[in-house]
Amino acid sequence: MLLLTCLSKTRVRTGVFPFVLVVSLARNQLMDIDRKLELLAEDARFEACDSFTPRKRKGKRRAPGIQQTQGPDGKPMALFRLLQSNSCEWDCPYCPLRRSNDVERATLTPEELATVFLQRHAAGEVQGLFLSSAVDGGVRPAMARMLDSVELLRVRFAYTGYVHLKLMPGARPDEVERAATLADRVSINLEAPNGERMKRISPERRWSSILEPMAYAREQQEAGNLPAGQATQLVVGASGETDREIFAATARMYREFRLRRVYFSAFRAQPNTPMAEHESTPFVRQQRLQEADWLLRHYGFNASELPFEVDNNLPLQIDPKFAWALQHPERFPVEIQTADREVLLRIPGIGPISLERILAIRGAVRIRELHHLRKLGVVVDKARHFITLDGRFFGGDVAQVVARLRARPVVEQLTLW
Repeated sequence: MLLLTCLSKTRVRTGVFPFVLVVSLARNQLMDIDRKLELLAEDARFEACDSFTPRKRKGKRRAPGIQQTQGPDGKPMALFRLLQSNSCEWDCPYCPLRRSNDVERATLTPEELATVFLQRHAAGEVQGLFLSSAVDGGVRPAMARMLDSVELLRVRFAYTGYVHLKLMPGARPDEVERAATLADRVSINLEAPNGERMKRISPERRWSSILEPMAYAREQQEAGNLPAGQATQLVVGASGETDREIFAATARMYREFRLRRVYFSAFRAQPNTPMAEHESTPFVRQQRLQEADWLLRHYGFNASELPFEVDNNLPLQIDPKFAWALQHPERFPVEIQTADREVLLRIPGIGPISLERILAIRGAVRIRELHHLRKLGVVVDKARHFITLDGRFFGGDVAQVVARLRARPVVEQLTLW
């Protein structure tokens, strides 16, 4: 095992490493690693603790594992996302990598992982690493393998770029401390909103085995480690949970464990699992949860204010901010010219950027027309029903608008709102 004696917490995170990588692997080994990468990059698609979207390349096939996301500073960033191993000792009924599934397995050694990552980094294809793993050989060996891999990058190859490292359920304090010394961000998958729901989809996992590493990571973050903090992921719709349950857990994660982000992954039924016939979760539900989470993190909403319907779920046809505004007609319409910051931010169609533009301009000129708001970045088709401009109301019959929206197919709504 490598030592951390030469690793400094004050290293400059430029992503540039002073070395020349020489690869001298036999052809059959290269082919073997290529196959491993195909498997481990494909199976990493179930990890959602970064905002991944396909990286588009014209005229060139994208290499396995390279995904586009946003870095900690909000700028676009290509990450090398893969599992170190897809061999798992657990038998979770929702997971295609469960031990009883007959699937092709692969594991990368720390040296193999460092080699393939640094090749792509040196070529300018990626700017960071997202590393996770199945429970290969048990929690301790799987956790040690990932930590050794990142330590190899940091110490032997002086790599100073971004690393997001997944923690295993049941990770010990010393493992979390080591991870916090090596990685920019750590995360551990919550998967379900509470212990009872977790038993349905992961009976071999204890609820405390998730919360305890989160608490250790919070301590590391408070000590000045983990510059990008910690995150978690919930699988939506696998355990029969409601959106209200999800946000009770989400609010707790932000409050007690100081998480930077909670990610949501819509459950997709996988062949050859006990839940193969379980109904897959519509992606629009995942989107609504992400939008509601955004309200909590950036708009000053509390979980208790979210517009849950009688089934304790968010409406699918209407985004949560629009739905909240409909539930509070006493607050509207709002005069754009005079309303304060907090009131303006609650108006559907106005976000943090367009809010700042409104505040910057309205002291010098009067905003009288909808096209003035549109130029400031406001989504006018939403906002017009909740505002006045210099005393004039431009909205329509909100009840009719809502009826029209609810009558449209959910898939269509994704393109409209």
